[in-house]
Amino acid sequence: MTVAVDAARLAAIRVLQDVLEKGAYANLSSIRQLESRSLTARDRAFASALIYGTISRLPALDYLLERVLDRPLAKLDPAIRTILRAGAWQLYHAHAVPPSAAVNESVKLAQHLANPGAASLVNACLRRLSAPDRPELPANKPALAAGLSSELFGYLKKWYGRDEAIALAAAALENLSTTTVRANLCRTTPRQLQEMLANEGILSEPGLYCPEALRLDLDGHSIRSLAAFKDGLMTVQDEAAMLVAHIADPQPGWRVIDLCAAPGGKTTHVAEAMNDQGQILALDLSPSRLTLVDEQAARLGLQAIRTAEADATASDWTHGLLGQADLVLADVPCSGLGLLARKPEIRLTMTHEKITGLIPLQRQILQNAATLVRPGGILVYSTCTINPDENVHQIEQFLASEPGETFQLETITPYLPDALLKDPGIAQSAAKGWIQLLPHRHHTDGFFMARLRRQPSAG
Repeated sequence: MTVAVDAARLAAIRVLQDVLEKGAYANLSSIRQLESRSLTARDRAFASALIYGTISRLPALDYLLERVLDRPLAKLDPAIRTILRAGAWQLYHAHAVPPSAAVNESVKLAQHLANPGAASLVNACLRRLSAPDRPELPANKPALAAGLSSELFGYLKKWYGRDEAIALAAAALENLSTTTVRANLCRTTPRQLQEMLANEGILSEPGLYCPEALRLDLDGHSIRSLAAFKDGLMTVQDEAAMLVAHIADPQPGWRVIDLCAAPGGKTTHVAEAMNDQGQILALDLSPSRLTLVDEQAARLGLQAIRTAEADATASDWTHGLLGQADLVLADVPCSGLGLLARKPEIRLTMTHEKITGLIPLQRQILQNAATLVRPGGILVYSTCTINPDENVHQIEQFLASEPGETFQLETITPYLPDALLKDPGIAQSAAKGWIQLLPHRHHTDGFFMARLRRQPSAG
């Protein structure tokens, strides 16, 4: 007998299996699974919450499940393991879902994807998790409640102290119901974009910091289905990332080199800030990811960008470009710990070894980037992490290694919005030439950026 299952939950389970069992990226798998099915906007919104909530709280969910299982989670069929995790999230965190629905729909999924015996196991476990005396998380394990490994939570405590670590972790668990977009100022204004979105039934409001930013309530609608997106009037981008182009302050006619450019959000923003007048060379190691840059530029109608394959850690391709660029962007590969809310799978895969392995790679890219800047030109270094060793310490070491003070940090205060400079810590570091954005304080992704100028007399 065929079991009728809830389409939204089934799509969510497919994505969760991709991420948890096969190492896929949640955002890419969600696009494949949620936009290829006949789901309503409400169903897509629920499926997305189920996906991101389950991944974000995985250690806690596993802890609770292990209290009611008679065997290790690792011994279960992958589909059943995924169904149990998603069911537990619904019981503990989806307050609009009746416990009976969470249990019954999970049982149906088990019948559909496995067998009656597995369905009985799902039923027994989830009923135990919905009982009045259900297990709860221990109060003395903040890492568990935060959905972080002890190692990652330990890092946050080391960098920011226990209270800030808890606040940072809590911010990473917030439901991201708002999508931030950047108006393409070469084609529209934020006000015109708001009106066009309203005509498509999408409510929006101005961003927190950047004048070109709008915050959208998509309510389950696919951004790629909107005419404003298809027509190249906007790009999905967090305001933290937008600020990189602000502190770079590119001018029309400049020659720009963007290292590690894919998928092209900052590249296209710089082109728009230059009114598409100048030359932007977007480089990346991956040809397939460079295709994303080309696609974005074409959709936005930008002509100043050309792409080329290059390894930013190598120097064999740099010879004809040495000392030529007015602006070099080095948005380097990083641990991504500023994106835990948006890319929750990072919390499952990031380790001490990976973080420490990135630091010499970042240093090599920064050193290569420096050779491309003309005397008097600008070098902007940025990451989407909150790790000081990848950020301000990286800049300090770079400056200490440069002979004759070739580069110097310079103030970025003139390029930052007043709303951000109200934070005393931001104001203080901005005057020195860098800022560290933190999700719980600034309501953006965690992001670092610094502006350095090559001295005009540098040879």
